[in-house]
Amino acid sequence: MKKQTTPIQDSTSQELRKANEMRGLWYYQLVQSAAAYGLDKETFARGAIRKLGNLYRNNYPDTDSVPEFMGSFLTDHNLKQFRMELVDLTDEEAVVHFHYCPMFGAWCQLTEDQDEIYLICDCAMDVDRGVFDLYEHIGFRLEKAIACGDEVCELHFIKK
Repeated sequence: MKKQTTPIQDSTSQELRKANEMRGLWYYQLVQSAAAYGLDKETFARGAIRKLGNLYRNNYPDTDSVPEFMGSFLTDHNLKQFRMELVDLTDEEAVVHFHYCPMFGAWCQLTEDQDEIYLICDCAMDVDRGVFDLYEHIGFRLEKAIACGDEVCELHFIKK
């Protein structure tokens, strides 16, 4: 399992990173608790997490513009805590690399089961899918994920 080491210095970004680690723990516990109650853990977790993404939609602008959306997504604190890199930006698409995932680090402390980490990661991405369920003209795709063994998480934001 790959260990991530990416210290950040400013206290606000450190606290946000800790909050995202905690969010990763919540997702993990949601998936595990569903299974403990005899529910299909993936279906249960995905539905709940996607609804959370629908609520997160309120944090972003009402826009049909990929560049305008990216202006609200690429905040200083997001850039620092995830070590985000804007790889490409056009009117039609944005590609962003996350070089660090606080949630992945949290999951690795809870389990060494790579398949379980892959599942929880993909379920966690349903937050983002839930955000873009509510955008008529902007879509979202996850192309790579650190939890799947990739060097980065690669997110694509696409004009529909």
